[in-house]
Amino acid sequence: MDRNQAKQEIARLAREIEQHNYNYYVLDAPTISDQEYDALMHRLLALEQKYPELTLPYSPTRRVGVKVPSGVRTVRHELKMLSLDNTYSADELRDWYARVTSRLGVDRVECVAELKIDGVSASLLYEAGVLTVGATRGDGEVGEDVTHNIRAMRMVPLFCGADSGGAPRLLEARGEVYMDRADFDRINLIRRESGSEVFANPRNAASGSLKLLDPAESSKRNLRFFVHSCGRLEGAGQIKTHWDFLQLARRLGFAVNPHNRLCSSFDALREACRELEALRPTLSYDVDGVVVKVNRLDWQSELGETMKSPRWAVAYKFQAYQATTRVNDIVVQVGRTGVLTPVAELEPVPCGGVVISRATLHNFDEIDRLGLHKGDRVLLERAGDVIPKIVKVVEPGGDRRELRRLPTNCPSCREDFICRDGEAVQYRCVNPDCPRQLERRLLHFASRNAMDIVGMGEAVVRQLIDRGLARSVADIYDLTTEHLLELDFFAAKKVEALLEAIEASKGRSLSRLVLGLGIPNIGEKAAALLAREFRTMDGIVSAGPEALMAVPEIGEVSSEAVVRFFAQPETRKLLERLKKSGVRMDEPDVPLAQGRLTGQVFVFTGELANRTRAQAAQLVKSLGGEVSATVTARTNWVVAGQAPGSKVARASKLGIRIIEEKEFEEMLHDVIG
Repeated sequence: MDRNQAKQEIARLAREIEQHNYNYYVLDAPTISDQEYDALMHRLLALEQKYPELTLPYSPTRRVGVKVPSGVRTVRHELKMLSLDNTYSADELRDWYARVTSRLGVDRVECVAELKIDGVSASLLYEAGVLTVGATRGDGEVGEDVTHNIRAMRMVPLFCGADSGGAPRLLEARGEVYMDRADFDRINLIRRESGSEVFANPRNAASGSLKLLDPAESSKRNLRFFVHSCGRLEGAGQIKTHWDFLQLARRLGFAVNPHNRLCSSFDALREACRELEALRPTLSYDVDGVVVKVNRLDWQSELGETMKSPRWAVAYKFQAYQATTRVNDIVVQVGRTGVLTPVAELEPVPCGGVVISRATLHNFDEIDRLGLHKGDRVLLERAGDVIPKIVKVVEPGGDRRELRRLPTNCPSCREDFICRDGEAVQYRCVNPDCPRQLERRLLHFASRNAMDIVGMGEAVVRQLIDRGLARSVADIYDLTTEHLLELDFFAAKKVEALLEAIEASKGRSLSRLVLGLGIPNIGEKAAALLAREFRTMDGIVSAGPEALMAVPEIGEVSSEAVVRFFAQPETRKLLERLKKSGVRMDEPDVPLAQGRLTGQVFVFTGELANRTRAQAAQLVKSLGGEVSATVTARTNWVVAGQAPGSKVARASKLGIRIIEEKEFEEMLHDVIG
């Protein structure tokens, strides 16, 4: 074979292999065996090794490249990747539809209904048909460069349009990177067996896999990709509707979700949403709603967009997953401040793609409200598809004559408890030596948002307590190499790393120390406000109730908690020990952050799962944003947690962007890095 013949054969093999990839990964209809596929790859690889100068930039042998250097590489999107507003009911969807038709001055609009894949938004740029850049959505303007892992996904064409009459001059295909549940289960099984931390859900697994530095490792995760929209498009002929683009994408070799619906009226759209929601349990991947888009592109342009979301598209969110199961027991757990919280232990039940075996009951009054007894069958719901919650008793199975039994002592230390604030909602263990409280206090002190002591996790803390090496937070700073070598699975390198982390924590700011002390009613936001106002620990300790309440957003309850906490002799002794250990006791002079959230006004409503609302608000402020207690025309974002209040309805009426907690966390991740 001469050089010219080799060139033709290399091009032919590349096209044939990519067609087989399309058949297998997109159509799920392979036409050759794995052995035959491997033979084609070996032949192509052999020719490329013999004629390396003839290797095509989109060769399938280049899917898995070399490991990229560490460090975030960013990509600026030429056209912003906007987020979507959410609707949560048929009435809200109808309101959106009415606004659209009113703005356009028509009676009806044709819409496209697409399943909202629960994955990671990404943008794929093709120039003259060749994949050149793959990037995450990021904050909509700047994302992370993940080209090396996008190329490793066999569902993604390296060259588009080879068999469709030519490739567009420029194409930015936008879509969702996701992971099938079967692959998610397989990966978690491998991680569990190797002792690694398992992924919480397929979306987290896809996000983590997409950001791996080694594409060889990423390729093992079997990430998938559905195209759902277009960014930039040049040289593709006349495309007048979104539906036209989806058909073009399919012809170019992309995977387009087969369940997309074209709807000519609102009634047809509403029916499509019902049908797509009914499909949810049968799908192999996670979805959390339907994305509705005005079909005509000229109407999309006429409708325009707000700062963060298009007016021509909206998300219709599905109802939370529900399941029924039996309550095996009601136990009491102890928090770091001594609060006793009842928890229902359940017969394990699948709900929304995960198996749930426990659900918090929040307080003892909640047990009364539900009329809950051990043995009852209950309706369980994953609020926001995340937090398990018992909705109601559906089949009594326990002894109804049994009265609610409040705990008479702490389940950890067996000491008596007192009722908090004279009310029968929360009960607290008051024993300062309670082992469970000490464990939670140490973990809280060492947590990332507090003193950030990397390596001091639950297993380490439990051993320190069990061996008598930690009876107080201050004992952390007395640990030595000899102490740590006593712990299980600790060798010299691990000991050195933990001691370095402990030493580094001494230089944390006053606000993080105040948070780490675990003062009741003082979260991340309040800790930062106190540190900023009083500047030193001595200033906070000596402040009276009036001075504390003069600090914006520090109310009577919080000020009383601070005074009470620092009046305790144990607290004074603790602070003296921390000072002697060299822990910083003042707040550095740092100007207010001017970050990516500058000028953005946030409102929080409902209960957040990953952090308190105060902590979330403080993070926003630290990045230059503003936080308001009420929704006004100035509001840019409403973050809706579990059981949101009337703020969501008001925001919807004002056309203000409503996002769920996971979208807010994505925003923080993209801004902070």
